[in-house]
Amino acid sequence: MSSVICTHFSPAWLTALLRNRSLRMMNSFNGIEYTARILIPNYHERIQEHFKDIVGDSFNTFCLNVHVPMDFIHFGVEIEFARPIELVLHNQDMALQDCLRHMMGITGPVILKNAYHQSSLRSVGHRNKFPHLNFHVDRTANQVEHYSMYSRDPFDDEQKYPRTVSTLMCANIVGYLQSIREGTTDKYSTEGMKGTYTIFSNDHMEEILGNIVLQQQWNEPEGVGEIAMQDNLTCLHASYYDNPGHEGYKIGVRYVS
Repeated sequence: MSSVICTHFSPAWLTALLRNRSLRMMNSFNGIEYTARILIPNYHERIQEHFKDIVGDSFNTFCLNVHVPMDFIHFGVEIEFARPIELVLHNQDMALQDCLRHMMGITGPVILKNAYHQSSLRSVGHRNKFPHLNFHVDRTANQVEHYSMYSRDPFDDEQKYPRTVSTLMCANIVGYLQSIREGTTDKYSTEGMKGTYTIFSNDHMEEILGNIVLQQQWNEPEGVGEIAMQDNLTCLHASYYDNPGHEGYKIGVRYVS
């Protein structure tokens, strides 16, 4: 199968998805049907409700005062293809397709299912296993390649199987607010983000996942490729060991600009 540049998912395409009342749509790309959906609708409202005891009457004012922006109305786009597709998501210089950069700016993480990297760039990057519930950033504003792209290679003898460890992603403000709740950040004197937060260890995760934290489970069947990406300037990520005795394999990681 030849690789395809993903220009189909343009800013106009994203606008159409967001205008759809169900925040979901079906279409086809390069002859392959797909379903696209917003993973956490009304994300801004969910965070405000979850942390209403901290943010008070005006969530936006709170974010301004602590210098941690929160610009996502909805959070996370998932595009699931009906058949495997080989995609060109970035070039040899590790520069993302413009449409993906735009999408992450509006809706945060992008998840692609039944998709894999072009063969010429499949081995780019490294593999990593992130600590349990340690929400952090991989890159900073000082680094040009500040987008992280994680992948499960369907042709790899290890990664072709479903993974037992998921990747969690959330907006920066979630890490900040949860650390206030847990007493590791002072509400009145701390401004701006820290690089890492170990949070939620005492929470009931069923109340968190899919509500204020996005979970990429990497649990598609054997031989199905999966790709997830986020902007380290706006989002934090961590691993979640639902069963600590099964740490699973390292996920593919590459940094793009």
